[in-house]
Amino acid sequence: MKILLVFPPILGEERYGKLAEAGSYLPPLGLLYLASAIRDRHDVKIIDGGVLDITVEDVGKEIEVWKPDVVGVTAFTPTLYRAIAICNLAKKINPGIITVMGGPHPTALPEESIKEENVDIVVVGEGEKTLRELLDRIETDQELSSVKGIYYKKNGTVFSTPPQERILNLDQLPLPARDLVDMSIYRPSVMHYKNIPAFSIMCGRGCPHRCTFCSCAKVFRGRVTMRSPENVISEIKFLIEKYGAKEIMVWDDTFGLIKNWTMRFCELIKPLKIAWSAWMRVDLADKEVLQKMSESGCWHISYGVESGNQKVLDTIKKGFTIEDVKNAFKWTHEAGMEARGTFILGLPNDTWETMMDTINIAIEIKADYAQFQLLTPYPGTELWDTIEEYGEFTTRDFSKYTIWFPVFVPRGLTREKLEEAHRLAYRRFYFRPQYIWQRLSRIRTWLDIKRNLIGLNSLFKYFKK
Repeated sequence: MKILLVFPPILGEERYGKLAEAGSYLPPLGLLYLASAIRDRHDVKIIDGGVLDITVEDVGKEIEVWKPDVVGVTAFTPTLYRAIAICNLAKKINPGIITVMGGPHPTALPEESIKEENVDIVVVGEGEKTLRELLDRIETDQELSSVKGIYYKKNGTVFSTPPQERILNLDQLPLPARDLVDMSIYRPSVMHYKNIPAFSIMCGRGCPHRCTFCSCAKVFRGRVTMRSPENVISEIKFLIEKYGAKEIMVWDDTFGLIKNWTMRFCELIKPLKIAWSAWMRVDLADKEVLQKMSESGCWHISYGVESGNQKVLDTIKKGFTIEDVKNAFKWTHEAGMEARGTFILGLPNDTWETMMDTINIAIEIKADYAQFQLLTPYPGTELWDTIEEYGEFTTRDFSKYTIWFPVFVPRGLTREKLEEAHRLAYRRFYFRPQYIWQRLSRIRTWLDIKRNLIGLNSLFKYFKK
């Protein structure tokens, strides 16, 4: 069969607001893994509206020309409406097309998603095994009830099947089908690479922690699965040989969960002499591990700090302390790496004073880069179910749920105060003479100059009324 996999169109300005120029535009690894899991039995095409300058109507034109049997659409919360629109358009073009929706939003709200008139099937959770089984049943016109992990319609009635088993051996998955997209059009956020081409990879899935604002536990049902270090290294070698990769970005939910795994990975990647980076929790920072990472080519670690106030951290169940934050940044710097932080403003129990704590901690720990987001309570998170205890939504328009718009305001604050704090965070952090000098002193190449100029231009656009 002909299978069209679609990431719905979303413009950079819609995702990042005025910071779009500095934003991240990476390949949709989820769709690429799905494509690689089914391409031995089906003809697969991918449309990535996350990076192409296209509309839903453009996707429709491709459907008209290519005539797929199945249209599979991934849906994050801010792209939900366009995912639904693509399903509607596919059915309008050819009512015989089977429409399948998956991704974080349908996984969080499958009952609501399957109610959409032109959504035939919803896939919940990891999709590789489920989609492969599902397409087999569709192709042979068999009953869908034997496929785990789906919601589907039959004669106007909605049915659901038991959860699909997690994929425990990730080494069995084929490499992402990067050849099905134009890799030359992708680029990381300007401050998250120093060499190009730079490629994102996945070493593991899931996170054992229960941060109230994160849907990871819902999607992966609280279990962590890992590829072997050897399997990951084989992909990195392939990216070097095939695409001339000069940098690797480990895009796991939480890197470094298993110390022995991390140490082995560092041993294997070091001979490749390639720059790399990762995301970690501050309470996983270990001096021995950090030194090993640095020696193997890791040049920066991004930490999800979220808040500079302990009460707020406890409210969102981060499970670490302000002291853990300070130690992680100190030890990362001592190991010779940059330490970056992501922070969230407008969290439950946030006040003007606690948001100032967050800005102050970003400066105090000497973060090499700081991203200040606005709280976005997503479906599938604990926060989504309890958020009205702490404040109120300013909108239920899911297209605004991108972490850059004030969709929620904590009790005691106003939207205007939240936006003021957001602007103040970027102004205080990035326009300090000490920070400016720090960035200038680290410029080594023309690429460094270009990256810093793009970042600076984005900040000026952000502050421009």
